[in-house]
Amino acid sequence: MFALVFSAGLALFISIDPVQPWILLVLTALVAIGADGVIRSHPHGEFHTIADTAPYLFVPVLFTLSAGLFLEDVVLSYWAVPSVIGAGVLMGAALYAEHVSVDPEGGSFPAARFVLNVVTYLTAFGFYAVVYGFDVDLLPAAFAVGLVSMLLSIEIFREAEADPARALVFAAVIGVIVAEARWVLYFIPLDGFLAGVFILLVFYLATGVISHYLTEHLDRNVLLEFAFVTAAGLAIVIGGRILG
Repeated sequence: MFALVFSAGLALFISIDPVQPWILLVLTALVAIGADGVIRSHPHGEFHTIADTAPYLFVPVLFTLSAGLFLEDVVLSYWAVPSVIGAGVLMGAALYAEHVSVDPEGGSFPAARFVLNVVTYLTAFGFYAVVYGFDVDLLPAAFAVGLVSMLLSIEIFREAEADPARALVFAAVIGVIVAEARWVLYFIPLDGFLAGVFILLVFYLATGVISHYLTEHLDRNVLLEFAFVTAAGLAIVIGGRILG
């Protein structure tokens, strides 16, 4: 039901011209309140303040902003309907996965983590592409990209690191790394999508390596896997730049 409310708000935002930013802000606030209620409803959860549920809210809230800005920028005509439906499905999956992930001992926890990781990286890509495509000045762009990357990293590290303070430190490191990657792109001529893919590769590589290090699963095979994915991604970026 809540995913339908999200879809309706998103459709309203991208269909009105000129753009009304307040619609997206109101929708984001509604998602935050709704997601908080979903998380608190878990029978095994012990949540007393907003600080307890905050780590579970970053992905739904940031996905709302990312989807709204991205779709408003790139979706035209009849593509709006399937795009909104797809975003609604992803939001529903993310909320359900956040609810399930409250209990690490649950049988559906691995699947929930997979869904959350997918939505997290899609959210990151949307932000990266939009910030680059909107020609935001370098300093605020690097800051925005770094802040969003830090908050999304908290979701990825939530399973790997039990100490919230230590997880926040690692997330801040990710934010700095990704912000520096955005700074480097100032000197490289890439369009919005290719730039978004490049920054996403940096985010994926940094969060993946640190996450596996925290869970003590970092070995040669894992490093080779990340190296292969990074090389494939760079090949896409380079190929797209040459063909473009």
